Amino acid sequence: MLPGLMRRPHITSLLAIATLVVVTIGCAGSDAPPTTTSSMPPTSTTGADEALLSVVLQPGDLPEGFMASPQVDDTATTFCAAEDAAAGLRATAREVRGFTNAGSGASVIQLAFRFEDDDAAQFVTQASEVLERCNRVPDISGLAFEYDSLSPELEGLLEQSTSAVGRHGVSIGSGSLSINVVVVQQGDVGELVAVLGVDVPRADLDALALTAIGAALAKL
Repeated sequence: MLPGLMRRPHITSLLAIATLVVVTIGCAGSDAPPTTTSSMPPTSTTGADEALLSVVLQPGDLPEGFMASPQVDDTATTFCAAEDAAAGLRATAREVRGFTNAGSGASVIQLAFRFEDDDAAQFVTQASEVLERCNRVPDISGLAFEYDSLSPELEGLLEQSTSAVGRHGVSIGSGSLSINVVVVQQGDVGELVAVLGVDVPRADLDALALTAIGAALAKL
């Protein structure tokens, strides 16, 4: 099992993803989530897994203006306090990537695992269950998201995977913070891709998600 796969449930993924936006593009306002500090390096890899490296996103996979961000937290599988979609699962390798675009108010985060046994499929199952339980449930900082379905175009993209789940979410109390998040499986690889925006219209967020998630799926 990778160190850290079952830890730090007190820091939620959406808080960590929001930090990518708030810290890097300086959009924090009175309703923005607080900044967190990750204890993990921006990119964490155990062992030499060239095949897993080949599935991670690069700046060139995203629209012009996106660049790699050092502000990446690997707690991205925890959707609300004590609800970690990766809890109990075993993996031999992990890759984390984050990207921001200061001009658009959007960011992208990707977390990919090489799972053991049937844990890649279980990752999707647990993510689906956790997303349901975390709907409108705040974390310890009070940040909560109300989830609904992805756009039909994004749902169609997910059919390329062996199994997948995804949601669109809007921060309760702040319509300015929104997210599209998917968890997908292909063979023994499971990954999370999230696209988050501050003051980004849903149509624009969906378009970016189509690009980012489509690029990630094409690499699987």
